[in-house]
Formats: sequence, C-alpha cells, structure tokens
Amino acid sequence: MRAESFEQGVERGVRQGIAQGRAEGGAHVIGLLAALKFGSGTAAHLAGLLEGRANQENLDKVGRWILECESGSELLSRVSGLLAKTSE
Repeated sequence: MRAESFEQGVERGVRQGIAQGRAEGGAHVIGLLAALKFGSGTAAHLAGLLEGRANQENLDKVGRWILECESGSELLSRVSGLLAKTSE
C-alpha cells in the first residue's frame, strides 16, 4: 500500500513539474515576443503580471493578443483584465 501511494505521489510530482516547466517556457517566449513588439518595459511589466499565474490557456491568449494589440498599454490592460477574472 505504501509503495503504491509513493509511486502515485512521484507520478503526480512529475506531471506537475512538466506542466510548470511548460508554463515557464511559454512565459519566457511570451516575454521575448512582447519585448520585440512593444519594448523591454512592457515585457518586464507583463512578466510581473504573469509571474506565478501563467497557465497554458492564459499564455495562449496573451500570445494572440501580442499579435492583435496596437500598443503595449492595450496588451497590459487585456492581461490585467484576464488575470482579475481568473483570480475571482
């Protein structure tokens, strides 16, 4: 029973680690894209907003918004709104 429980814990930990690594990698790419389009200030602000709150669904939206938005302030406004909704 203990060995089975241990194995399940290890498997869960590995899955969580993989998901976290993907989110961190995705957030890094999002930051690079934001910096290229809107500058390092916007990218830094975006990184602060996403820190510890980036999941794949949010990163997908933010990536699309980088392409759609005309300004860094528009992007940051959209991201702030998204995160406000998800923290409720």
